[in-house]
Amino acid sequence: MGRSDGTLVKDIPAFDKLIPHMMDKRYDATNFAKIEFDMTNLQEFLRNLRADGHSVGTMDAIIAAFALMLKKRPEINRFIANKRVYQRNHVCVSFALIKKGPDQELMETAIKVYIQPDDNLITISKNIRNIIKENKLPQTQNAVDRFVDRLMSMPLIPGLCVGIIKLMDKYGFLPKSIIALSPFHTSMFISNLASIRMSYVYHHLYEFGTTSLFVTLGKPEGKQEDKTKKMMTLGVSIDERICTGAVWAKAFYEFKRCIENPERLMEEIKK
Repeated sequence: MGRSDGTLVKDIPAFDKLIPHMMDKRYDATNFAKIEFDMTNLQEFLRNLRADGHSVGTMDAIIAAFALMLKKRPEINRFIANKRVYQRNHVCVSFALIKKGPDQELMETAIKVYIQPDDNLITISKNIRNIIKENKLPQTQNAVDRFVDRLMSMPLIPGLCVGIIKLMDKYGFLPKSIIALSPFHTSMFISNLASIRMSYVYHHLYEFGTTSLFVTLGKPEGKQEDKTKKMMTLGVSIDERICTGAVWAKAFYEFKRCIENPERLMEEIKK
């Protein structure tokens, strides 16, 4: 049975097929990378867009740059399931959102944004803003919240249900509806630590789901030789089994090319 979220990759060297058998856990196959880029051009570009009435933030630009990176290097949008390599058949990004509950207590929920072939920085940003606005309301429960609440309301059931879901996911039987709402089945999970004035970290990859890429944004820092210019550092955790190190290197080069020449972010994602 084929998976609803990806296609089995067959045309890869035999050794690449063997690697998931040698390292069958994501935490065993995680590599870490640091990406630094000069924010000067991006900050000016975003200021001009905001002056034109577009509410576009740095994280929106990061997401758009990664989407364009996947356009050039689709191998990055792969994942491992049941020790086999799959090419994801869509592009989506997950992130956590902090909001106030009905009693003003802080709550966390997870959001997933799908990126369409005709999207660019502006449309990606609008979609993110709309989803955040919907989920920020204290009374709002998204599909993930409702599913988890139902799951946790049944004594002794959560562990059993999660075990069944993981088993179904492993063998490709997990319903498309559950994959669609799961933030752990995503092209990239991103965390904006700059918004709380934290530096970047290397986040773990979730064993549950299909996430092969986790990115954290660190707070901007002044350049050593020129404090008027800002550098941003990203902490990137990657599943090395999905493609070669050379592909990752070329992908990161493509990302930096997009983010440091931000007019490229207005390109459509489609090939």
